[in-house]
Amino acid sequence: MAHSKLVAFASMAVLSMAVTIPAGATPQLVKQAKDAGFPAQNCQYCHTVAGPKKEGFKPEELNERGKWLLTEKDQQKAKEVKAEWLKNYPGR
Repeated sequence: MAHSKLVAFASMAVLSMAVTIPAGATPQLVKQAKDAGFPAQNCQYCHTVAGPKKEGFKPEELNERGKWLLTEKDQQKAKEVKAEWLKNYPGR
């Protein structure tokens, strides 16, 4: 009985970590931003590093625009960041 509780607890812990990992940006997000008329040329439109890794996401590697998008994602209770939100970015 104790073993099954431990397995259940461990499973819940792993699941909760997966849920709290923010959805990372993708090359499609850069394309969507470009298509919407924003001057996004690469990942550094929102990140401070040229090639951010989704599996090693670090919020401190976001520039002000990226941090704003992450905050917007939380406020919208969205699963992922949307390029269309950039139209509301105050630092355009």
